[in-house]
Amino acid sequence: MNFFVFVVIGTLLGALDGAGIFFAPDEPYKWQIFLAATLKGALVGLLTGFSLAPSSRWWTAIGAGALYGFAFALVVYLAKGGPQSGDALYVIPSGIIFGALTGLFIIIWAFKRI
Repeated sequence: MNFFVFVVIGTLLGALDGAGIFFAPDEPYKWQIFLAATLKGALVGLLTGFSLAPSSRWWTAIGAGALYGFAFALVVYLAKGGPQSGDALYVIPSGIIFGALTGLFIIIWAFKRI
């Protein structure tokens, strides 16, 4: 188990997830949203990493990551106004996908099998 790898994987995938905001021309808070997505990714990485054991299977890691990604994406969605904002189409699925990828990469790289 490597704590540093949890944070790096989550941060990189969170930054990749948040980079899409730069393609929204009418969004005034691009850097704030990008940094929030990066922090969200780091937290998903930490929660996923600490929820897994070295003997965990890859599908367990994907499921845990997707669950935590969904939970954090739901928090962001509700903080932006919920159904009135119209952002669920973008926020929720990307949270699940990037959370699942975080879990997969953590089980591959953070838990080295000797």
